[in-house]
Amino acid sequence: MTLWRSGFAIFALLVYLAFPTKNYYWDGISFAQKIETAASWRDLLHPNHLIYNLTGWSVYHALAAKFRALYVLQAMNAVWAAGAAYLLAGILRLAVPVRAALLLSALFAFAGTWWRYATDADAYIPSVTLLIACAYFLVPEKRPKPFVVALLHTAAMLLHQLALLLFPAALYALWHQYNGGMPPGKRLRGVALYIALSGGLTLGAYVLAFTAVTGSFAPRPFLLWMTSYAENATFSFRLARNLGVSLRSWAQLFFTGRPSLLHYSDPITVILLLFCVAALIALVVALARGKFRIRIYRQLWFRFALLWILSYALFFFFWQPQNTFYKVFGLPAFILLAASCWEPGSEPRARGAGTAFVAFMALSNLTLAVIPYSRVSSNAVVAFAMSLHGSLNAGSVVFFRDFNTDNWFAQYFNPQSVWKHAETTADIDMDLREGKSVWLETTAVEHFSAAEPAWFQTRTKSGGRRIRFVRLVAP
Repeated sequence: MTLWRSGFAIFALLVYLAFPTKNYYWDGISFAQKIETAASWRDLLHPNHLIYNLTGWSVYHALAAKFRALYVLQAMNAVWAAGAAYLLAGILRLAVPVRAALLLSALFAFAGTWWRYATDADAYIPSVTLLIACAYFLVPEKRPKPFVVALLHTAAMLLHQLALLLFPAALYALWHQYNGGMPPGKRLRGVALYIALSGGLTLGAYVLAFTAVTGSFAPRPFLLWMTSYAENATFSFRLARNLGVSLRSWAQLFFTGRPSLLHYSDPITVILLLFCVAALIALVVALARGKFRIRIYRQLWFRFALLWILSYALFFFFWQPQNTFYKVFGLPAFILLAASCWEPGSEPRARGAGTAFVAFMALSNLTLAVIPYSRVSSNAVVAFAMSLHGSLNAGSVVFFRDFNTDNWFAQYFNPQSVWKHAETTADIDMDLREGKSVWLETTAVEHFSAAEPAWFQTRTKSGGRRIRFVRLVAP
């Protein structure tokens, strides 16, 4: 029974590894930089994803730092994502036939946003994988194991805080696993064990981490640290706008990509587009011929999955509703929801439309997102950062005023350079007199060209307003 699951997971892993993204999310660059430069394990702790950097640091050094941390994190994500497909397939096999389980597993593994981040460096993929592991022990067919579920859920929350939102669905599923003659006290003890263990372990880990980072403990600073988030991340209560962007981002969970990145003269692109059209035609034909109705055949599965989705959907409706990558936390629940509505004995009739849909989705994502994103040209910031490698020689000094996310890319892909905050022109001139290769990045160019125009003019070979980096020369 596990042979097909293993085969599919290995296939998914090979596909993920074949097209690692170059359209990096800036979080991954930050993680990789931190892993490579951290002076202490305390520097690796972050309240939003407490132990993620620690796990990456461990693997990075286990490989003797022979590979850059970014690429190690990408490979780790591919392995995590393949493991998620394996676990989910095992859950699905409890409810649907093998072919249906394989089809739904493919729907999960090659959903657009999941596939895109399975090839990047981020904390979402491993955290969601552990949520699926929780679900493996929470489905009605399994005996209740609150201790195991609590440990897995704790690990998921320590990898990313958003795993917390599985809590209502997990409580519901665990409660209903205690049925059929079990004493009521055993049900209460099991649920209480899950709550106490997962809550206690998670809170305890955060207390230890905060104490290690700050050297002391105080309740109010601890709560502020534990619940901190990025400055540009906010709650939104514009209901009409939230509804529109939420619906779009949930749809992009399955279909993603940018047609503007396609090389339409490329024969491979043309062939893939033809395959997409063929799959779409097959889907339309199958839908026209078939008679489909939605009926719930596994009520407990349906309620568990629906509660899982609603918990995340409600939170994300107000918190960063436009962010599609957060939605991967709800993706497994959609697959379980589909499994709960799979009509027994309907496989031959339904498989045509299902296969056509999954094929169209996978081909569309491969053509419009995965392959284009595997090219450096898909991200202008990454392309610029890599282009600097020929200009920033070993020991080059780059002065900045505000170290923004664009600079993260430039610094990471040019580790031979030295980055300094520009306090005064005297600090810069000191490096110039020493004969160093000195540069100003964008924020420094904008500041000094306005605040010190004469100084800036005598030290640049060309105007700095239209270019991102300017090399300085001694006057």
